[in-house]
Amino acid sequence: MRALRRLTIASKFSALLCVAVIAVAISSVQLSTWWQPWAAIGLPCVLVGAACLWIVQRILAPNRALFRALAGTVASYRDGDFSFGVRWDGGGDLGELVNAHNALGDALREQRLALVQRELLLDTMVQNTPVAMILVDPAQRIVLGNLAARKLLGDGKRLEGHHFDDILGHADPAVQDAFARGGDGMFSVGS
Repeated sequence: MRALRRLTIASKFSALLCVAVIAVAISSVQLSTWWQPWAAIGLPCVLVGAACLWIVQRILAPNRALFRALAGTVASYRDGDFSFGVRWDGGGDLGELVNAHNALGDALREQRLALVQRELLLDTMVQNTPVAMILVDPAQRIVLGNLAARKLLGDGKRLEGHHFDDILGHADPAVQDAFARGGDGMFSVGS
């Protein structure tokens, strides 16, 4: 059975077709001595055809299972989960496909890890800088506020999710005045 998995699908079907043609030919010659020629050819064709359908189902069953597994891992990759791989004992074309698919999963996993590490490093740098930094979305909702911004504008509380104008409305008057003037400038906040 393992040797059959190493064959390509095309070679399996070619072998099956050859066996079917030989079986029909031998059966037709044997049956032609007993029955009419049309029956001698028709009956073996029907029997061999039914046997071929059954064999094709058996040949394709592992391949269909592999295709379902590949589709499942692709769906996982689409969802951002790169922890899956596929195992295929056979070689041939499908073995190459599985190896390429697993190599893709490994590359995506490594890229995700590198991206997470860079994001953690950037977040650490932003959070620990003494400069107050705030990132707002187009609707002026605060998406990110570092530790210095929390101290300056939010009494140490998280700023994310609040509207920037609401936070600025509760800030020290010197901060409000600096934002109202716009541009660069210096101001001092009493402590």
